[in-house]
Amino acid sequence: AHGVYNAELWNKDPNLLQQKRAQVETYCKHNAEIRQSAIADKTVAPKVKLSSVNPAGGRHPAVLMCSAYRFYPHWIKVSWMRNGEVVKTDVTSTEEMPNGD
Repeated sequence: AHGVYNAELWNKDPNLLQQKRAQVETYCKHNAEIRQSAIADKTVAPKVKLSSVNPAGGRHPAVLMCSAYRFYPHWIKVSWMRNGEVVKTDVTSTEEMPNGD
């Protein structure tokens, strides 16, 4: 309710509206650029967990499972390697989990 009150008050005052628009150019955009580079240039390496999992039913041998957590930026590429070569067959992957991992 307080925000609606302020918006109505500011929108009715052309001088205040002009002042706020000027602040966007002189203050907001300048500081946004500084803060964006301070945040966007950071990276956090993933925490990786490798485990052997026995599938349900027990008809198949154990499989290796790799999980990656708590990394930034949000994109990541995970590859399985065998003898220095990327393995492309008998590999499955899942979608990103709801918590972002």
